[in-house]
Amino acid sequence: MLHTMFEAGFAWLARLLAHRHWRWGLAGLCLLVAATFQFPKINHAYAQLFAHTEVLDEKLRRISEQIAAPFAHHADVASTHLAKMNFRLAVPLLARVLHLSLAQLLALQVLAGLAVFYQVARLLAASLHDRVAAALLTLGLAFTYFGYEYTYDLSGYFDGLGYAALVLALGSQRWPVIFGLVLAGGFVDERVLAASPLLVFWYGVQQYAWQVPGLLRFLLTRPAKAVYAAWLAYAGLRLALMWHYSLPTAGGLVGLSALYHSSWHELLALGLATGLSGYWLPVVLAGALLLYQRRYMALALLLGCFAPIFGSAFAVTDITRSLAFGMPVAFISLDLLGRHTTLAERRYLALVVVFCALLVPTYFTTGYLQYAGPVWLVLLRVLAGQSYH
Repeated sequence: MLHTMFEAGFAWLARLLAHRHWRWGLAGLCLLVAATFQFPKINHAYAQLFAHTEVLDEKLRRISEQIAAPFAHHADVASTHLAKMNFRLAVPLLARVLHLSLAQLLALQVLAGLAVFYQVARLLAASLHDRVAAALLTLGLAFTYFGYEYTYDLSGYFDGLGYAALVLALGSQRWPVIFGLVLAGGFVDERVLAASPLLVFWYGVQQYAWQVPGLLRFLLTRPAKAVYAAWLAYAGLRLALMWHYSLPTAGGLVGLSALYHSSWHELLALGLATGLSGYWLPVVLAGALLLYQRRYMALALLLGCFAPIFGSAFAVTDITRSLAFGMPVAFISLDLLGRHTTLAERRYLALVVVFCALLVPTYFTTGYLQYAGPVWLVLLRVLAGQSYH
């Protein structure tokens, strides 16, 4: 009975997705779902950006200062988020060149989300050879921090632009595009660089069909060289900025001190769960499959390329948003599973992943817990005369 219902649902979805522009429609639906299940604090955004009845969020205020003077030195406490923004210059420089206001920058991030969901749908459809499973897995992202960042972030983190750099690079084989995306992404947030080894692994498995003909051949594909070049360019530019403008590198609550803080506040497990949410499942299954097939080199390379962003996520207090930079590992894992599963298995796997993503609350761990709630909860609070902070 249940099987028949699911099969009927899959058949209906297949007909719905037969349209050639299905990816754009799905991308728009994902943004709507993300905004619905984690309703953004539009009251505060309107008060800060348009009515000017509230003080501007400190991150938006710093970006506004960086737009006016991108390379100015700011004396901030080392453990604060502001101290880490000295080299996150891509967003303010983009705004300065294009003459964008803060509100337009936030709108640009929403448009980036549209492009990301479109690209994920395209990648997964190619990997899984099925639009239904690809659509379900793309929609499931809207229930994760990775997905709702595009509509919920109204305070100026702009992680969504960093995620976009990684996802768009996954879908490209062109050297200049990959180089530009990784370099620009590094100046959005350094965690893009920590996650970029996953791009190197992806280009290797795409060229050699999940075989490892030799370590150097696997790691030195032409697209991978663009990633290495971006690392060198980033290091050179950062050193030049430090030398010429005396911009400091922030330390503060990172490393073992951050790990201790998170463990003391019982956030390690929550950060781990919310970072990839239900998308941990394909990662675990892909690892088990490689182990079962005794493809130890491929497994070691996958884990090794995921290790920098995984390790750095627990070296800071904002575990959730840091681990979300590693979401490409789930897309890579699904590519492997798409080669070793049946159509029905892929579709049911997609259902389980989406269900798990829906079950895991989209908390945001950053030394403490943040949770806004879905739109219906917000409406109940407003009707009850309460503010939704």
